[in-house]
Amino acid sequence: MANFGPAQTLRAHRPLLLAMEAVGWLHMTGKARLEFLQAQGGQHTRYDDLRWYEQESPPFPWDELLSWVRSGFLSVSGASIPWPQTETVFVKRHRERDGIGLLGLLQAAHGVVSGIERNLPLRTAGYLKQDTTHMWLSSAFGKPRRNLLAEPPEVLTKAGWRRLVEEVRRILKELKELGEANTADVSEWRRWRDSAIGPNSLLRAAFSSTVAETRLPNNEVTLWDQSYVAAALFKSGVAGALLEGEAFPWTATDLKQATRWRLLTVGVGTDHYEGRAVRIGDCTGSWAAIREFFDRVRELVEVDLAIGSLVYADTSVEVFSFPGERSTGADLGVSAWEAWLPGEVERIAGDLDLETQPICRISGPTRSLVPIVRETRQARSCLAVPVHRNWRMKNDEDGGHVCPVCQVRLNGQPDDKGRPCAVCERRRRGRLDAWLRGELGADTIWVSEVADANGRLALLTLSLDLEPWLEGRCVDSLRTQAISEWRKFNPTLGGRANPVDPGRPHDSLVQYVRGKLGAYDKDDPVLGSLQERYRYERDWESFFAKIVEDRSEAPSWNKLDENARAHWIVHQLFTKLPSPGRVYRFWRQAEEFFTALADEFRQLAAKSPNRWRVRRLVLEPDAASAAAGWVDREIYEGHLEGTLVNVLYQQSDGRFLTTSNLARLLPAHATGDELEGREIQLRGEDRIRRTLRIAKVKEKEAGLLGCYYPFVLLELSPLRFRALVPLEAASACLDRAIELWNDEFARVWDRLPLRAGVVGFPQKLPFQAVIEAARTIEHELADAGPETWQVRHRDQRSGVVSLAFLRPDGGRELRDIPVMLPDGRLDVFYPYLAVGDTQLRFPLDFRLPDGQVYRHALDLGPGDEAWVRPALVAAVFLDSTAQCFELGPVRPLAHWSEMRARWDLVRRAAPSTAALHAVRAELMRRREAWQGPDGRWGAEGEETWRKLAEAVLADQLGLEGAALRSVVEAASNGLLEWALEWHLSVLKETVGEVQYG
Repeated sequence: MANFGPAQTLRAHRPLLLAMEAVGWLHMTGKARLEFLQAQGGQHTRYDDLRWYEQESPPFPWDELLSWVRSGFLSVSGASIPWPQTETVFVKRHRERDGIGLLGLLQAAHGVVSGIERNLPLRTAGYLKQDTTHMWLSSAFGKPRRNLLAEPPEVLTKAGWRRLVEEVRRILKELKELGEANTADVSEWRRWRDSAIGPNSLLRAAFSSTVAETRLPNNEVTLWDQSYVAAALFKSGVAGALLEGEAFPWTATDLKQATRWRLLTVGVGTDHYEGRAVRIGDCTGSWAAIREFFDRVRELVEVDLAIGSLVYADTSVEVFSFPGERSTGADLGVSAWEAWLPGEVERIAGDLDLETQPICRISGPTRSLVPIVRETRQARSCLAVPVHRNWRMKNDEDGGHVCPVCQVRLNGQPDDKGRPCAVCERRRRGRLDAWLRGELGADTIWVSEVADANGRLALLTLSLDLEPWLEGRCVDSLRTQAISEWRKFNPTLGGRANPVDPGRPHDSLVQYVRGKLGAYDKDDPVLGSLQERYRYERDWESFFAKIVEDRSEAPSWNKLDENARAHWIVHQLFTKLPSPGRVYRFWRQAEEFFTALADEFRQLAAKSPNRWRVRRLVLEPDAASAAAGWVDREIYEGHLEGTLVNVLYQQSDGRFLTTSNLARLLPAHATGDELEGREIQLRGEDRIRRTLRIAKVKEKEAGLLGCYYPFVLLELSPLRFRALVPLEAASACLDRAIELWNDEFARVWDRLPLRAGVVGFPQKLPFQAVIEAARTIEHELADAGPETWQVRHRDQRSGVVSLAFLRPDGGRELRDIPVMLPDGRLDVFYPYLAVGDTQLRFPLDFRLPDGQVYRHALDLGPGDEAWVRPALVAAVFLDSTAQCFELGPVRPLAHWSEMRARWDLVRRAAPSTAALHAVRAELMRRREAWQGPDGRWGAEGEETWRKLAEAVLADQLGLEGAALRSVVEAASNGLLEWALEWHLSVLKETVGEVQYG
């Protein structure tokens, strides 16, 4: 099917499709201006963001830059397609309805992305507006980010606006040049698109720094989120119209309501590659091949076919927008696409020699991005055991042994079982080549450089429980407005008293809606005040389909009784909805959180009093050593005075570059010259011993490869973050991750837990064992179910509610939850917790359609039970490969911080490291003697143990008062034993040494 007709149709119209995508990016540009925010705050009443181009001097030339699209498209498709009279119509009328042709499709995309955020009538929800003193951009999870008018980002300055306008002009000018030339070179279109909206583009940065909506709480979706996703849906909508051909109703006025989309999901079974990695280079080399695979898939979908755009990505699955049939019926030939497109995706995988087949799926029609999680979950299920399609691979070599890495190809080496096949060897070498070219930045690629002074490393694995947010389940816990607040600020509606009881607003409103279900009253003042489009619908079933069914996983109207219908309607009118822009924002923000952590970890890993920790040397051999038969770009390993040394030989200059932690070899005050004349016995892949006699030493220049971060990023996606750091820095890294998580997600901590794993290991341990241990920890953390926590104490001060919880394990945990907004208003949008109570007891309480009650943090009190997804941690040190299946306990994440705090107390109090070892030995000996075989205390045993621990700690460490009581408690619950084990045995810390963090 090389000449697949629908694909050829899209390729012939590539300039049109990419031009319409650009229109989607830019149709709300007028909001990226200071005057827009001032107008929303009531300060600048004359500014109209729909006509911003008219205020430019000279006016911005929309028509001049886009007229080529009109003439070019007409010459291909005929004159029957209604084009707007001017291209400025896209900017002026995208918020309206009843548009025809391309304008109607833009209105459909804009409406499903932006319209959902603006469904509250301004006349009754005006109290949610921000003013010019507090115009905040917040995170997707409610954390205030920036007061945009008090501390404006660059785009909101005059100079920033001028730069943005010139960038828009450049984007459209280059687009015009490509379009008028009808360039067939896909790489040229790809270059233009990447320069316009790539990760480092000016447009993305500018739009990401300001809001698309200023009203609370919709000030968390940025202008970039709305613009990008609207452009993706617009592009796919136009592609669908072209595929439908002459049957598409270009002049219909119901395009906005009738348009649907599908999701295209492409995935690769990444578990296969990481599970078989013999060395870290195998793992990172495979990731590079997989990234190249997805990069080529994106080029195929986004540029070559221009049928959709990426709306979600992690390391194993990517999801794109895709055309869908109209609700009024259409035939896009989806079955033909399902037969042809997987073959194209598999061809890309075959070209890259992937040893597992990819998956390519097309979803059913939808008007939201909620099905993303369902689609990705089903894709991963197929990829877990990748036998969903026949898959043939070519062998680069004949004969020999099965490759120890991929385990499917032959290595062509009958005498060497350990030699990888040509493909796996090429992946290893590709990573080395990229590093030598400086393409990997300042991060090292060498385990020997990450290793700390004791030759130990740690693999940190972190995850956020994001999937319930992407599929909309957790979004149900957020509010667009509180029913009690709406009632308070709208005491009268339509000239009459608001009928909702302010004492029990939720139940009262549900009863009111249920009473109205008999006949659809377009003039109802209550429902008209809650939903802008209510007065335009013809009946309840139609209203329910658009407001409830299109935006949730709710059962259809005909499957519910009137009580359930009323509950669903009230729920949808007040819950924050999983709109496409918001779902996209969740994905971006999780990645941004992990990206910020990566930067923090780099700094912590590089923190050392010895400058040689992050520097490299160039070693020049003497004449005899130079003739020893070194292999180009191979790592050689040896020892110098008992210290492990790794060097890389480069044939181009006949020199060696150090690739190990030089701080283990040279003191801080030393110079590289001290190594001149020294000899090192080295071994390479062939295990032949060679002698390197160092004639000259030169410090590698500070630029390319001269300095490095002892940090290896293994994986970064919305769902998971993995990195290698020195073991001595691992504790500080996890401390920082917990600190940032507590700050960033304080309002939703109970619904977005951080799950953390630490796998410490010696440098020589096989990497397969490390990965297996990390995967085991990840599975255990992911399997943890929700817990019921009981509130024991509550305190409130300075806009923060402090709740002391009793966990099911008997431990206590204090959570600080912000409940005030920066302008002094109560945050009635985010800080809610699911409670065990079945009754609505407070005005802010609300009930989901499934019966779950949510309560504002401010209303929780002693005795209340909250339903919590726990944040967890597991830490282990692997002395041997056998331990990768024998991991320690999974603990509450709070235990880590408590353990670190107790260690800090005893470290400061201890006179010596020997004293700490003595305390540890004494307490462990007495505990083992006094506890029964089942680990339980006998009668009065635990209290006697506490008294003993108190005496030992007071006598040998000199602790007293609150510090003593705190450490005694830690001794009783096992945290002190964990603290001493982790810091003394694993980290090998000594009292008085320089600490990380």
